Amino acid sequence: MKQNEYFVFPSADFDPSAIDLLDPANNRLISPNLFRVQKFSKLLYGNSFVREYVFRHHFETSVEDKKELKDITYKAIKSLAYFEGIVKVRINHIGQIVKVGEY
Repeated sequence: MKQNEYFVFPSADFDPSAIDLLDPANNRLISPNLFRVQKFSKLLYGNSFVREYVFRHHFETSVEDKKELKDITYKAIKSLAYFEGIVKVRINHIGQIVKVGEY
Protein backbone atom coordinates (compact mmCIF):
# COMPACT_ATOMS: atom_id res chain seq x y z
CA MET A 1 0.00 0.00 0.00
CA LYS A 2 1.37 3.40 -1.03
CA GLN A 3 0.17 6.98 -0.79
CA ASN A 4 -2.32 8.07 -3.47
CA GLU A 5 -3.45 4.54 -4.34
CA TYR A 6 -7.23 4.14 -4.60
CA PHE A 7 -9.50 1.67 -2.84
CA VAL A 8 -13.22 0.96 -3.01
CA PHE A 9 -14.65 0.27 0.45
CA PRO A 10 -17.72 -1.84 1.16
CA SER A 11 -20.60 -0.31 3.10
CA ALA A 12 -23.93 -1.50 4.48
CA ASP A 13 -25.63 -1.13 1.10
CA PHE A 14 -22.65 -1.55 -1.25
CA ASP A 15 -20.46 -4.57 -2.02
CA PRO A 16 -17.63 -3.74 -4.46
CA SER A 17 -17.13 -7.39 -5.39
CA ALA A 18 -20.76 -7.69 -6.53
CA ILE A 19 -20.62 -5.09 -9.33
CA ASP A 20 -18.45 -4.41 -12.37
CA LEU A 21 -16.09 -1.65 -11.21
CA LEU A 22 -14.85 -1.03 -14.76
CA ASP A 23 -18.33 -0.19 -16.08
CA PRO A 24 -18.81 3.62 -16.21
CA ALA A 25 -22.55 3.11 -15.60
CA ASN A 26 -21.66 2.08 -12.02
CA ASN A 27 -19.65 5.24 -11.24
CA ARG A 28 -22.59 6.75 -9.34
CA LEU A 29 -22.59 3.75 -6.99
CA ILE A 30 -18.81 3.57 -6.66
CA SER A 31 -18.08 7.27 -6.03
CA PRO A 32 -19.27 7.51 -2.39
CA ASN A 33 -17.08 4.51 -1.54
CA LEU A 34 -13.89 5.46 -3.43
CA PHE A 35 -11.02 6.62 -1.22
CA ARG A 36 -7.30 7.22 -1.73
CA VAL A 37 -4.49 6.59 0.73
CA GLN A 38 -3.68 9.91 2.41
CA LYS A 39 -1.14 8.75 4.98
CA PHE A 40 -0.13 5.89 7.18
CA SER A 41 1.87 5.95 10.37
CA LYS A 42 2.91 3.98 13.41
CA LEU A 43 1.42 5.27 16.67
CA LEU A 44 2.40 4.41 20.22
CA TYR A 45 -0.56 3.35 22.40
CA GLY A 46 0.61 2.51 25.91
CA ASN A 47 3.33 -0.10 25.50
CA SER A 48 2.49 -1.18 21.97
CA PHE A 49 2.57 0.29 18.48
CA VAL A 50 -0.48 0.50 16.23
CA ARG A 51 -0.57 1.23 12.51
CA GLU A 52 -2.94 4.00 11.48
CA TYR A 53 -4.10 4.29 7.87
CA VAL A 54 -5.94 7.43 6.75
CA PHE A 55 -7.95 7.35 3.53
CA ARG A 56 -9.40 10.51 1.98
CA HIS A 57 -12.52 10.55 -0.24
CA HIS A 58 -11.52 10.94 -3.88
CA PHE A 59 -13.33 14.32 -4.22
CA GLU A 60 -11.91 15.73 -0.97
CA THR A 61 -9.07 18.26 -1.22
CA SER A 62 -8.73 19.50 2.36
CA VAL A 63 -6.73 17.58 4.95
CA GLU A 64 -8.89 18.44 7.95
CA ASP A 65 -9.86 15.54 10.20
CA LYS A 66 -13.11 16.76 11.74
CA LYS A 67 -14.83 14.13 13.86
CA GLU A 68 -18.22 14.90 12.30
CA LEU A 69 -16.91 14.00 8.83
CA LYS A 70 -15.31 10.67 9.73
CA ASP A 71 -16.33 7.91 7.29
CA ILE A 72 -17.70 10.57 4.91
CA THR A 73 -14.66 12.58 3.79
CA TYR A 74 -12.03 10.40 5.41
CA LYS A 75 -11.53 7.02 7.05
CA ALA A 76 -9.01 6.47 9.85
CA ILE A 77 -8.32 2.76 10.27
CA LYS A 78 -6.31 1.19 13.07
CA SER A 79 -7.36 -2.46 12.69
CA LEU A 80 -6.69 -4.90 9.88
CA ALA A 81 -10.24 -6.25 10.14
CA TYR A 82 -11.50 -3.12 8.34
CA PHE A 83 -9.44 -4.02 5.27
CA GLU A 84 -11.60 -7.06 4.59
CA GLY A 85 -13.68 -6.52 1.48
CA ILE A 86 -11.86 -3.47 0.10
CA VAL A 87 -10.81 -3.54 -3.55
CA LYS A 88 -7.76 -1.79 -4.95
CA VAL A 89 -8.37 0.10 -8.21
CA ARG A 90 -6.23 2.10 -10.59
CA ILE A 91 -7.51 5.48 -11.76
CA ASN A 92 -6.39 7.18 -14.99
CA HIS A 93 -5.76 10.91 -15.45
CA ILE A 94 -9.46 11.67 -16.07
CA GLY A 95 -10.76 9.70 -13.09
CA GLN A 96 -11.88 6.47 -14.76
CA ILE A 97 -11.18 3.09 -13.19
CA VAL A 98 -8.86 1.29 -15.60
CA LYS A 99 -7.70 -1.69 -13.50
CA VAL A 100 -9.14 -3.65 -10.60
CA GLY A 101 -6.97 -5.51 -8.12
CA GLU A 102 -3.24 -5.45 -7.54
CA TYR A 103 -1.18 -3.91 -10.35
